[in-house]
Amino acid sequence: MFSKPKIIFYGFIFAMVIPLFAQTIDLPAIFIDTKQKCLDNKVTEKIPATMKVLDGATNNVADSAKGTLYDIGIKVRGQSSAMFPKPGYSIEIRDDKGEGTDVSMFGLPPSDDWVLHGPYVDKSMLRNALAYWLFRQAGRYAPRTKHFDLYINGVYRGVYVMVEKIKRGKYRVNISKLKETDIAGDSLTGGYLWAFDKVGTNTGGGGSNNQGGIEAEGFNTSDGLNVILHYPKKANIQKQQEEYLKKYLNDLEALFKNGKNGDGYDKYVDLASAVDYVLHQEITNNGDSYWCSFFLYKPKDKGGKDGKEFKEGKVTLGPPWDFNLAMSNGGMMGGYGGGNSWQIESNGGGGGGFGFGMGGMGGMGSLKAPNWLIGLWKRSDYQSEMKKRWAELRSGVWHTKVMDAYLDSMKTYLKNAADRNFKRWPNLGQNSGQGDTDPEPMKYCNGSGSSGMKMGMGGNNANTWDGEVEHLRTKMKERIQWMDQKFGFTEPANPVVTEPLVADIHNPDWQHDKDTADVEVEVADSTKQQGGNNDTIPKPLYMDDFSRLAPANFFAVNGDHIDVQTTLGGTFALLDLNGTVLYKTRIKAGLTTLKIPAKARNKHWIATLNGKMMNR
Repeated sequence: MFSKPKIIFYGFIFAMVIPLFAQTIDLPAIFIDTKQKCLDNKVTEKIPATMKVLDGATNNVADSAKGTLYDIGIKVRGQSSAMFPKPGYSIEIRDDKGEGTDVSMFGLPPSDDWVLHGPYVDKSMLRNALAYWLFRQAGRYAPRTKHFDLYINGVYRGVYVMVEKIKRGKYRVNISKLKETDIAGDSLTGGYLWAFDKVGTNTGGGGSNNQGGIEAEGFNTSDGLNVILHYPKKANIQKQQEEYLKKYLNDLEALFKNGKNGDGYDKYVDLASAVDYVLHQEITNNGDSYWCSFFLYKPKDKGGKDGKEFKEGKVTLGPPWDFNLAMSNGGMMGGYGGGNSWQIESNGGGGGGFGFGMGGMGGMGSLKAPNWLIGLWKRSDYQSEMKKRWAELRSGVWHTKVMDAYLDSMKTYLKNAADRNFKRWPNLGQNSGQGDTDPEPMKYCNGSGSSGMKMGMGGNNANTWDGEVEHLRTKMKERIQWMDQKFGFTEPANPVVTEPLVADIHNPDWQHDKDTADVEVEVADSTKQQGGNNDTIPKPLYMDDFSRLAPANFFAVNGDHIDVQTTLGGTFALLDLNGTVLYKTRIKAGLTTLKIPAKARNKHWIATLNGKMMNR
């Protein structure tokens, strides 16, 4: 159920003596009132507060009292980032009884939990947004983002980013619900959502608070990795469910132990997701990759009629998370995430990019890339798939001209907002991080605005915001060119295709969904033709493939044939990496089997439908 927000039209609650409050701004604005309670990283539980949202094309700050009012719980989020003077926050939208309730924020699909990301060490203010956009461009779900201006207790806090929290749900990680009674058989097999991460990410407040160790959040695998449970949470998971997931991961790890090379991994890992996720972590040159903030999920195994449609729910890598220090945002420990080397080869030891255990966070041995992923990387068949997929993405949705267009649009959109932000936070041209002083310390908290020992983390990249964005663009292209060289790829002059086929992956049309509740989604619902009935549902290739966001739109190669499954219909085409059409035909919605034409055999091609890229 979705709650109906309260629209309030009463007198101003903020002092209008502040000139800033007379501004008309070109971003949405959020105003949070903590009711005179301190909101800093020492607060371990969400405190009650109110939040008003102005979401017009332009917004006058003096109209703050006319916003949409929500009751919320809020606390500082993160660990190292919680020590920034401009930290991020976790918020929960609450109903009249204080329970979480799903609402849409800035047009995004409804949820009760949201992240307010404070880009402080990332002075482009774009790294997380760009990283998530790139993953969605590849046809896979990543959190959606919206920039906005934030005010807390009447004080401007700068430009923030509303980010979808990674959760199980129809428009996010689309896996089956796992009920308390699902403790045997196929029902026990999923869905599960977890992260290989530092202890303390699911308990306590900001900073390195650790309440109860790994036992309070999940478990350790046989290789000692921290499994932080996100769905079901540790408090809700049944003993049989936790034991099942633990055995599944331990069995996967065993394939790469005692001299074994991982044969049989494809029974445990969704290969396509393992390729896309690693390519994404590498293109963003993410120093945190593989050893923390590493989300994975496992869909439910499904057995069709007489077992003939059985589909294994395999470990699926993603969605990606946390790119503050990625994309060559150097400065920490002499250049965190900088230089040219494979992150997956650099982060096999304890502590990943840090190189040490970050005391109280699970120990050095727990903070490393999974051995099974490193072993997979070393396999020739995996490397072959990497090179093929890299060529497909770079010829189309990851082409540098496509990325340029995105960055140019964001520069235009955020220009005025960046001016406001860096007047509030004058840290351009400085190595910024923990312990920096807040020019306007948080109200109702004791202290000068400094959070203790100084520790620079973000790079001293440019003296202007425009320079920061161009530094980001330059470093991304340098990284891309290095990977092109490693994979033996040459970028075509123009992109073959610029958008993924996956319908509405950037901005889902959830408002027109006949069922917007957070329920288990069956493919049959998503394949109904508009105005049709159950008799007009085209037969899907796989009835319950929850490993992709749009399970009814993809293709599979079977020998010299292609099986194309789509709810859309239209013009299906095979294009080579330079955009030459090798084959084109009209297909209907449903399942279509085509013979690969001689012109396309033994060639590397991209499959498109209605001019957009299809995924395998």
